[in-house]
Amino acid sequence: MPAAPVLIVGAGPTGMTAALDLAHYCIPSILFDEDHALSEGSRAIAYSSATLQTWEKLGAAQAMLAKGVAWSVRHTYFRERELYTQNFQQSGAGYLPRFFNLQQYYVERYLLDQIEGNPLIDLRLDNRVNGCRQDAGKVALQVASPQGEQEIEGRYVLACDGARSTLRKLLNLPFPGVTHRDHFLIADVRVALQSPSEPRFFFDHPSNPGQTVLIHPQPDGIWRMDWQVGAEVDIQVERDPVRMDRRIRPLIGDLPYEIVWLSDYRFHQRLLSRFRHGQIFFLGDAAHLVAPFGARGMNSAVADVENLVWKLALVLDHSAPDSLLDTYQAERWPAQQHNQVVTNTTMRFMAPPNSVRRALRNLVLRLSGFYPPARRWVDSGKMVEPFTYTGSPLITPDDAPPKDWQAPPPLGSKAPDAPCALIPEGSSECRPVFLRTLLGSGFVVLYFAGSPGEGQPFLQAARPNLPGLPIQVYTVVRQPSPLPVQGSSLVDESGALHQAFAAVPGTLYLIRPDGHISARRRNARPAELLSMVWTASGG
Repeated sequence: MPAAPVLIVGAGPTGMTAALDLAHYCIPSILFDEDHALSEGSRAIAYSSATLQTWEKLGAAQAMLAKGVAWSVRHTYFRERELYTQNFQQSGAGYLPRFFNLQQYYVERYLLDQIEGNPLIDLRLDNRVNGCRQDAGKVALQVASPQGEQEIEGRYVLACDGARSTLRKLLNLPFPGVTHRDHFLIADVRVALQSPSEPRFFFDHPSNPGQTVLIHPQPDGIWRMDWQVGAEVDIQVERDPVRMDRRIRPLIGDLPYEIVWLSDYRFHQRLLSRFRHGQIFFLGDAAHLVAPFGARGMNSAVADVENLVWKLALVLDHSAPDSLLDTYQAERWPAQQHNQVVTNTTMRFMAPPNSVRRALRNLVLRLSGFYPPARRWVDSGKMVEPFTYTGSPLITPDDAPPKDWQAPPPLGSKAPDAPCALIPEGSSECRPVFLRTLLGSGFVVLYFAGSPGEGQPFLQAARPNLPGLPIQVYTVVRQPSPLPVQGSSLVDESGALHQAFAAVPGTLYLIRPDGHISARRRNARPAELLSMVWTASGG
């Protein structure tokens, strides 16, 4: 009998998020890690609202938000002249920030706090996996632990063990891609800068001519400083304290400072050809590596987790076929290939591979100083957004012409958030909520009705046809009903929910457990809902 249905290798942020999400669906797991320490240095620092939404569901986001730095403005400079400012939509009260900075060791600490109090997660530190075998629908891991060699069986294994993945090596899987030649220096610098807490990116800064500098705010008065230093340098010489002081002083002036962490690295662009190998799934850096510009590493890893875990939950519950798990490859591989394309394009602009491209890049930068249209070719890193699963087999195609769906969120995209008020079934109490807090545990149907009474016929006709899956139907109305009505309602008096979904009476959206839209209709018929849900669950 397996010790737990799911074994997770690697207790970094990806593995801890996976363990917590499995526990959210009441699935026990064993989480192995070869050491017992949190990350050193800031490492990943920038997170999107979609990632925060996952961590909010798992109970860790409140501590993160209390500690970190939210931002919505990003500046790009040529030398010391600002070329343009990216203004991301500012969140209102109750929304999650669009982007958020927090050192990785804090993220790990807050995730670990949730794990330590969860009886469904068996965390085993100082356990090194050194072998695995698959047979008869299960996986056995050979683990070197403080108690000696052990063999642990599970139904599935999640490989979350990072860029140097042991499981990837045990399966002898090639990890195709490239390593960029340029070296980068990265330092966490504690200094009392008076600058706004907003990222700044410099091409050809006077203190680093011909190359890039990136500055990111972090909590505790710490700023991430990142310098491109070229391919031919002696990196140990570049790390010398005197040289570092010469790099830091032009960015901070005469202020006192302290370097609390210093590292160097090269960028890797690598992508496994397949993320599923039998009962073993690869997630995060074990499956894909990208340059950090645009914050596509950690955010994409969390999206891997969120995509896979709800599918595991349905399969383990015998509510969906095992083939549903194959859609992890069908959806997340294109997402990661997209990240590869975006970051490769950015890197070709930041670190041109030859003299011709460098001359073109420099021409674009010079033109941008006085010719604003040229700025659209300046690439300092496109910030991550949730991937839209356009080609997913879990999507039900629209039955209306494209002109009817020009404003709404597209099929396969992450459902937008909006405030509303929840009236649970059998209650007259109206409780303010955000839509995101109702997602993440099962399928959600939003049926927009002109009035509470208009929603009743649809609900009465649809309910008998719903399959035995976790699914919640909400009737969305502008005003609450003065009388008790069947089912749960969302009251959208402000109109924010209708606007977010460009909805009119009769509009229906089916939202998956990971928050992505799998079906939509303008004039929804109750009989259609069953086939939509079956398609979305891989039936």
